[in-house]
Amino acid sequence: MIGKTWDHAGVNRADLLFDPQHCALLARCHEGPRSVTELADLTGTKPNTAYRRVQRLLAADLLTVAAVERRAGRSVRRYAPAHATVDVPFRDSPYPSFSAYLHERLNHALQANLERSFARLDLPEPDLHLRVHFGHGVLQVDPVLPGLSVADTYARVFAPADTVTRWVPLRLTPDELTQLRAELDALTRRYFRPFGSGDTQTGALGLFLLPG
Repeated sequence: MIGKTWDHAGVNRADLLFDPQHCALLARCHEGPRSVTELADLTGTKPNTAYRRVQRLLAADLLTVAAVERRAGRSVRRYAPAHATVDVPFRDSPYPSFSAYLHERLNHALQANLERSFARLDLPEPDLHLRVHFGHGVLQVDPVLPGLSVADTYARVFAPADTVTRWVPLRLTPDELTQLRAELDALTRRYFRPFGSGDTQTGALGLFLLPG
């Protein structure tokens, strides 16, 4: 998006939603109605720049005027999201393919989970190496402790966490898959606890289905 010339007429919603600067303004407005001055302060931008971005978000029906206040004899508009959620066609997204989208999302999720684990456990920075290899014709780069496999590295690094971090590939018949789903449902019901204010997630259980 760097250097992009924005045209208010026919602004593409996806362009704005996937642009970091416009997305930052929209995120702040989700916290509560904001004025242009507040948005400029919160995002570290100049007021005239924040104003232009707000106008683009208004033109794309992503923001709406939530209130108009009188201050020192002048009207001050406060803006809020026009919609709680917005759907855009995948073809309008910046991702070249759905697999590229999944790759980025899963990488971000894994990174966030690992960072939280290190912060929560106050783990020392491990003396890691990067193991470069090819798997199924694709270049792989995995963190490893010297002399250990990738799986053993994760087990060693996160041993204090009491965390299960194994990927187990399965080949299941349709009946076995149905049975496994039922068993996992029963297991999650057994350990489910409602989240309260300030609670943090300490575990997750998921079943990923791969085509074929």
